[in-house]
Amino acid sequence: MSTIKILIVEDELIIAEDISLELENLGYEVIGIATNYDEATVLFKNHHPDVILVDILISGEKDGIDLARTIRKKEDVPIIFLTSHADKGTVERAKQVNPDAYLVKPFERADLFAAIEIAFFNYVNKKPAEKSDMIVEEKNNFVLKDSIFIKKDYLLIKVRFDEIKWLKAEGNYIELYCPDKKHLVRSSMREFLAKLPAALFVQTHKSYAVNLSHIDSIDHSTVYIGKEEIPIGRTFVDHLKRILNIEL
Repeated sequence: MSTIKILIVEDELIIAEDISLELENLGYEVIGIATNYDEATVLFKNHHPDVILVDILISGEKDGIDLARTIRKKEDVPIIFLTSHADKGTVERAKQVNPDAYLVKPFERADLFAAIEIAFFNYVNKKPAEKSDMIVEEKNNFVLKDSIFIKKDYLLIKVRFDEIKWLKAEGNYIELYCPDKKHLVRSSMREFLAKLPAALFVQTHKSYAVNLSHIDSIDHSTVYIGKEEIPIGRTFVDHLKRILNIEL
């Protein structure tokens, strides 16, 4: 499981390390600190951050605005500008690359948190026509092509589809069982399965669904995933046999 991954682009290392510490304390994952345009493009290519914090006046021939323009051409990712300068000229130039937020240094921890959460929320909440690889879902869960972001307290937690072994309905909640953790989502089984790829997940019981890629063995009444035994309900057995092209 991974939280929102953030790239910091800041040439003043003391400031960058302070920001990194604040982000980690807030529960985010910092994938790296870049001090210039070239370092930032390499880190972006190698780690695919979910959000980028960019100081406008970084060292080198190309500044933070140039970096944002380059990244925007490659991928639509939330970009938050950091700067000590809020003059009209800088702001007007920054506006040309449509940043998702603009923080003037020094800023408070609460301002940083709010900027990231709002920028990321707006990113995942864009219309499908604006983002072909994303499906917008209900307010607490956002679905990407290979993962889902689940709201937990004040953070959005990314859970990859291939990490989910099976699901169990408990009242008004769904428990997601993953290799190292269990997640709790407020939803019905039917609603939540609609967010998941049908080619990967199948319901086996009114209260259970499984990830087909994690099935180790199966008999007429049970799906086995490791040491776990997932029941197969009578009303679901025929559908399961068709999906797996087997006879039980």
